[in-house]
Amino acid sequence: MSRVTCLIFAICIHMSVFAATREISCAEAATIAMSLSHNEPTNETYTVIGYVTETDGNLSRGQQIFWMADTPNGGRVFQSYWCTVPQVVEVGDRVSITGKIMRYNSTPEIKNGTTIILSKDDGNDNNEDVPTTGTTITITDPETWKNTELKQYVGKTIEFTTPFYVCNNYNGSYKISPRRVYQPTNQALPLSSEYSSILSLNAYATVDLNGVSEYHRLGERLHNLKVKVNSQTSVSLVSCDWRGNTRAELENGYDSIAVNLRGEASVIVCCMNLEYYLVDNLGTGYGPNDLSAHMRQRAKVSKALAKINADLYGFVEIEQGQNALKEIADDLTLNTGRQFKYINDGGYPNGSFTKSGFVYCSDVLTPHGGLRENNTGVNERKKTQAFMEKATGEKFLFSVNHFKAKSGKGSGDNADQGDGQGTFNGDRVREAQSLLSNYARDCVFYNDSDILIMGDLNAYAKEDPITVLLKGGMTDLHRAFHADSSYSYVYRGYTGYLDHALCNKSMYAQVTGMVAYHINSDESDNYTYDKSSDLTMFRCSDHDPIIVGLRLDSTMVNDGDITTNSYEVLFYNETPYIQNAEGGYYVVYRVDGSVVKSAHITTQRETIEGLCQGIYILNIYGKGKCWKSKLLVP
Repeated sequence: MSRVTCLIFAICIHMSVFAATREISCAEAATIAMSLSHNEPTNETYTVIGYVTETDGNLSRGQQIFWMADTPNGGRVFQSYWCTVPQVVEVGDRVSITGKIMRYNSTPEIKNGTTIILSKDDGNDNNEDVPTTGTTITITDPETWKNTELKQYVGKTIEFTTPFYVCNNYNGSYKISPRRVYQPTNQALPLSSEYSSILSLNAYATVDLNGVSEYHRLGERLHNLKVKVNSQTSVSLVSCDWRGNTRAELENGYDSIAVNLRGEASVIVCCMNLEYYLVDNLGTGYGPNDLSAHMRQRAKVSKALAKINADLYGFVEIEQGQNALKEIADDLTLNTGRQFKYINDGGYPNGSFTKSGFVYCSDVLTPHGGLRENNTGVNERKKTQAFMEKATGEKFLFSVNHFKAKSGKGSGDNADQGDGQGTFNGDRVREAQSLLSNYARDCVFYNDSDILIMGDLNAYAKEDPITVLLKGGMTDLHRAFHADSSYSYVYRGYTGYLDHALCNKSMYAQVTGMVAYHINSDESDNYTYDKSSDLTMFRCSDHDPIIVGLRLDSTMVNDGDITTNSYEVLFYNETPYIQNAEGGYYVVYRVDGSVVKSAHITTQRETIEGLCQGIYILNIYGKGKCWKSKLLVP
């Protein structure tokens, strides 16, 4: 059958089957979608016609994810989300998708619709100016790189001198980018110009990597990457060196350097969302369905917590009642050889609902005063308990919180405002406000003002609830110790942190460092307890544990007493050095957030030795602030 005949046949089918639907362009569909509330479909069925500009992997159960536009090079205008396809849809194909239009956060889409391929891309683009095979590519700025730069290399084999990162591994399909791709509201205030810029860059940040046979985690780096370019959004792997962020590296434990940037910690605190850890109420549709599933969940969680071996744990999404907390405390005691206890929060009934809770090592800490609860919003999810370090007699308040989720359909200020913050932002703002007002009362109750606030706040770093806490005098420890590179959660390949660690000024002076232990967010959900027999600690939850180091001392003040404000980073014989920051300290990070080097700055001209060629993030700490810059080592 000729190409023209195929096209006529497809059009005939299209007209006969979907004659009752309204045919519209991608731009029209996107406009309709953005007028809707989050997850609200149209009443009317539409047929959207356009060109495929980006695909998301191979067929899965006869369905595929792809982006469309009204022109072949129009970028991301409208998404087909797991629509049924007759065969693999490729970039350049002209297609129609039929279904009900909806908006998922800021993404206009048709979900689970039907696709018809109207014409296939014949691949006869004019490639007269394509560089020859074996071209070596250096990306000068990974933060602004766009996949549009690949258009000129279609059909050719190229090699990158800049490492790429795995950004998505969903369903065995891989997306890569020369940078980690962050949620816009994790890096910028909603609807700000920076937010808009990130949103625009994210649309062109990744490419599909075909030809990967073995499993790789998000954040793994592809060095010396050689690929054949299939299209602007698709490449096939020829060769590379895989480095970093492997399971083997993480099995050694969390990054102790990151937890002890400002000296040795005497108390390690960990907070973690356990993703519905249920012991008694199984088979409710949340968490484990039966005892066998719970035992797999228990095995994975127990291994993770024993590896962390913290002195104090705060948990969210753990079953109401005391049995789940007791089980975890017993497992920690057995697996670490230390004595662990839990805070009994009273006679609450067991149920499929979850709460926040505390488990502590009684060899190191003892509770001080009674448990305080804040029931603004969802009950049992915002709790504070003071603890005293036995060795020093020093006290601090530990507040564990789980704010309202972004899911569901809200109204008023809880409706999706289209600013990237999702639904129920109003409730989360009120929870943050109540956290501050309760803190003021708790200081009087416990006769201590040092507070560490942790938990899943269901808000990314620059969203309104976090802004409320920062304006209320709290310090974001992710930002303080890791600048813009920290994360604990990955959604659809977009990285950020919903799991927070914040503290007031006096507590910050006693924080030695913090780190997110990436045993979950970078893992495929194929390794959860309910989908596999894998009993490792990896993917024991969908959230990473957050770990904070403390050196409790009421006399401490913020270190890093830099004597000048005129900090500079300069080079001598291609070796970087820090000028005029004596008294502070510095940390060098890779762009994936891992710590390369850290040290106190003891001279007016502090040389940073031993850095290999590459792009780094340099943080200089002092005067209670973090000064950060990009560091390019030639």
